[in-house]
Amino acid sequence: MEISQLTRININLLVTLQVLLQERNASSAAIRLNLSQSTISKNLSQLRHIFSDPLFHRISHGLMPTPLALELEPKLNVAVNAINAIFSPLEFNLKEYKGCFNISMQESAFEFVLSKVMQRVLEEAPNMRINTWFKDNISIEQLNQGRLDFVIIPHDVGQQLNLNNQLNIDELYRDELVCLVRDKNPILEQKWDQQTYLNSKHIHVKDNELGLPMFDQSLSKLGFQRNVIVQVPDFNAATSLCCHSDLVFTTTNKWADSVLKSKRLVALNLPCHSEPVVYSLIWHKRSETNQAHRWLRTQLLNLFKA
Repeated sequence: MEISQLTRININLLVTLQVLLQERNASSAAIRLNLSQSTISKNLSQLRHIFSDPLFHRISHGLMPTPLALELEPKLNVAVNAINAIFSPLEFNLKEYKGCFNISMQESAFEFVLSKVMQRVLEEAPNMRINTWFKDNISIEQLNQGRLDFVIIPHDVGQQLNLNNQLNIDELYRDELVCLVRDKNPILEQKWDQQTYLNSKHIHVKDNELGLPMFDQSLSKLGFQRNVIVQVPDFNAATSLCCHSDLVFTTTNKWADSVLKSKRLVALNLPCHSEPVVYSLIWHKRSETNQAHRWLRTQLLNLFKA
């Protein structure tokens, strides 16, 4: 049968035929399908026309299938069951899920986000795989293209992200800015205030996607500017330079706490007004109904809800 002819076949007819073959009785088929006997008769009439065969003969106790009807029965069961499977929700077994998720993030998110969820992934989704990239190498554009499943991005409160209406975003957590200096930095012998901060030489972790941080934009509006003499691509590079020079590294409180345990550094309050830094999770709407994606998304978002 040509595919165009299949469009004229009513699925209800196939279901009626399957149940008639199972029940061998028109009244029982009508009850089971919640249809009137007249509807069953009309459906059977159409089926006889389609197959050019009576399909059933009436006998004293019900209906007797014709040889063609008996030949159709196993094929019909396969077809109807396949159609039913299309409209039935797939059973999702997280333990057996073998898919892979691609996540892009800034370096600090490996420490404060991904590391906190990995053990749960190992325990509850042992066959799940995760590939990661640094955000400056692959980010929002690739999320739109379907090459990424998530982007974790830090941004200042009030900073406009270039997101289209196909992307969803939710906040993971907020953090405050602090300053790191090495423990032998002469700046520690001075009064630590805004003027000292602005007179210092600074390290800056660049973000090609977001551009100039809101903190620097706010300083500029007040007529001030940091003296940034070196820009680096990641937090570890900035921390290393800070450890071996008299540079000031303005970073998040969480990052400062993590490196103070192992580095000869001192944390100072930021002597200028600044808004919090927000770490946000971004994903594409095409993934909304994917059960594995929804599970991993929930784990990430719930890390900081408490």
